[in-house]
Amino acid sequence: MGKKNHAASTTSSSTRPKNQSPEIYVAPGNEYRSWLFSLFMLVFVLPGIVTALAWYLGGSEPDARPNFFIRLILCMLLDSVYSGVFYAILLPPARTLARLLPGSQVPTSMTGCEKQESEANDPSLSWPLPGASIPSEWIDIARRSKRKQPFFLNHVRGSTRLRQAILRIAAAFGTVSMAYIMSAYVDHNTLADIGVIVSIPDMLWGFLVGSSIVIALFAAEVTLGWIYIVGYGEIVVPEESLYLNLLWDVLFHIGVSINEEISMRGWILVNTALYVKTLGASAAAAMALAVALQAGIFALMHVGSPGASRVGLINLVVGGTAAALNVFLSGGISFSLGWHFGWNIFMGHLLGLSTSGIPMSAKFLSIVPHPSKETLHGGKFGPEQSPLAASAYLLGCLALVCIYGTEGITFWRERLT
Repeated sequence: MGKKNHAASTTSSSTRPKNQSPEIYVAPGNEYRSWLFSLFMLVFVLPGIVTALAWYLGGSEPDARPNFFIRLILCMLLDSVYSGVFYAILLPPARTLARLLPGSQVPTSMTGCEKQESEANDPSLSWPLPGASIPSEWIDIARRSKRKQPFFLNHVRGSTRLRQAILRIAAAFGTVSMAYIMSAYVDHNTLADIGVIVSIPDMLWGFLVGSSIVIALFAAEVTLGWIYIVGYGEIVVPEESLYLNLLWDVLFHIGVSINEEISMRGWILVNTALYVKTLGASAAAAMALAVALQAGIFALMHVGSPGASRVGLINLVVGGTAAALNVFLSGGISFSLGWHFGWNIFMGHLLGLSTSGIPMSAKFLSIVPHPSKETLHGGKFGPEQSPLAASAYLLGCLALVCIYGTEGITFWRERLT
């Protein structure tokens, strides 16, 4: 028996690569307790510490609150921590649900799940789909290009989109928590003071404007021959459901809109303007500098997006400026929320265009971009990188003025003074 065990040990050692460390066994019970402790720290202890810090720094009087830059850092810290809380709560059941969906391929390991949830394109999926009626000239150009994605668009499974949607919803909950804590404990004001006012009519107007200018942009690109319609009601994985996959996209972009509008056009925009005004600037100058800062941050947030280029980031500065005008002219972020959601959902999932490189799993209209006109239709990044994007934003601003006039600027200017 002793010799047999020794031989087995020798064989095991000789077959292990020289540079590979021996695996360390972790008892299942210890692994579970470690996970439970990490969850407790993430969901209860860390948020409690950061919230207590916010309460301490805020003091009991408005005059006692810290300067703008400390509050800006605290704002970002709260947003990150509370988003992590909701990730930890919502993601495990989302992964369980994703495994039950038809056509799903969800890894069993946490590392595998995280990798899949962060991917912009699933290389195991074939797209365009077989039988798509693509012009033969475009196919020849695509073959000669030798690119991995000659038609640019990113696609993933619906089970992946579900989890990506939950991540965005978690980020939205984190942002709302940040805005409430900052207003209640640090800034000593209300959410309404930073424009966070829920107005269904304003949201509907914003949705109408945002979706309409995307439809106009889409029509222009089809007419100019930059994109080509190849189908309707497309599902990238045949076993999946068109309407379920579109539901995940709706949830995803609701989360994106809330997350970006409340943080960018809510807390940062308004508090930057108030801070600049305390430095002796005029109300108009304070508003202009606040618009420029949040528009720049908004563009920088997309630097890592698939296919992003200098042109796309410049266009997003214009888009961030238009979004800030939405707040100043309409009186709050509701119109901007509607515009943002309408722009994203129509562009990326109803009309089949790329939205900042965000992947798709289903779409009402399926299009292919021209394989040699990347600089015109925006490539992987999509129409936001097109030379037509700035005109679309300006068209939306014109509609904004027609709906609300310019009295909102006077309201904010009076508030700053």
